[in-house]
Amino acid sequence: MVNNPPFDLLDLRLVQRVAQAGSLTVAARALGLTPAAASRRLAVLEGRLGLRLFARTTRRLRPTPEGEAFLPHAERVLAAAAEAEAALPGGSDAPSGTLRLTAPATFGRKILSPLLAELLSIHPGLRLDLLLTDSQLDLVATGCDAAVRIAPLSGQTLVARRLAHNRRVLCAAPSYIARRGLPGSAEELAVHDALVLHGVEAWMLLPEGGGPAARARLLPRMVSSSNEALREACLAGLGIGLHSTWDIGEHLRRGELVALPPGLGVPEQLGIWLVLPGNTAAPARVRALTDLLVQRLLPVPPWER
Repeated sequence: MVNNPPFDLLDLRLVQRVAQAGSLTVAARALGLTPAAASRRLAVLEGRLGLRLFARTTRRLRPTPEGEAFLPHAERVLAAAAEAEAALPGGSDAPSGTLRLTAPATFGRKILSPLLAELLSIHPGLRLDLLLTDSQLDLVATGCDAAVRIAPLSGQTLVARRLAHNRRVLCAAPSYIARRGLPGSAEELAVHDALVLHGVEAWMLLPEGGGPAARARLLPRMVSSSNEALREACLAGLGIGLHSTWDIGEHLRRGELVALPPGLGVPEQLGIWLVLPGNTAAPARVRALTDLLVQRLLPVPPWER
């Protein structure tokens, strides 16, 4: 009787990723493999088992009945391996492979980029695939390990860690204030030049000391799909803008922008989240990312200090 060697954990992760994404190419990219290498590994595994784990439809790879039966056992083995690694003194294996991360474009450039450079310098075996987009990508379909999101969270299969508040302030350049003065109410704000995103017709304001929010209709001087373009217009003294403090904190500290009085505050609607697929144990590369972001952004992010 010939004893087969134990399953390779990478093969089990490959099966898991293919089942999640429905694509061998996406699964291979998420695991740092070439599509050809992933195809060979899957073929060897199916040959060893003597059955097909996936069947190709017109658009996707779908588990066969045998694949459906095999998958939960593979996931239990992966979960047990992750628990065993976590129980070792000094933690788990060193982060390696490709970390595939998506994040909002401006936040990714201004805040995440230096943190990710630090992450790569700490872990030389780690590679990074960074997708900067303001669209919310499906983590499983795109093969992403994690996402940073500034948005309401949706999806029952996501695990989210709050990294910071997304505090926003109404602000203007000193040159604009010298020319037009500071508004003191929602009614006064409505006659000022506003710099707004497409589709925004009003700002909701919170009166100082609490109470119901007031709705300030806007007179746009400039409308744009880009927060960065609106920030530059605000710095140029063209009007009043609504911006996150992570984006304009340095300009507030240098006096290049001035926050409007507290009576014209805006409700906090969104947080800044690290989002992970919720159905698998996080690999070492994702744990390394999580640890660094928590260390650098909590309890108070640097732009609020």
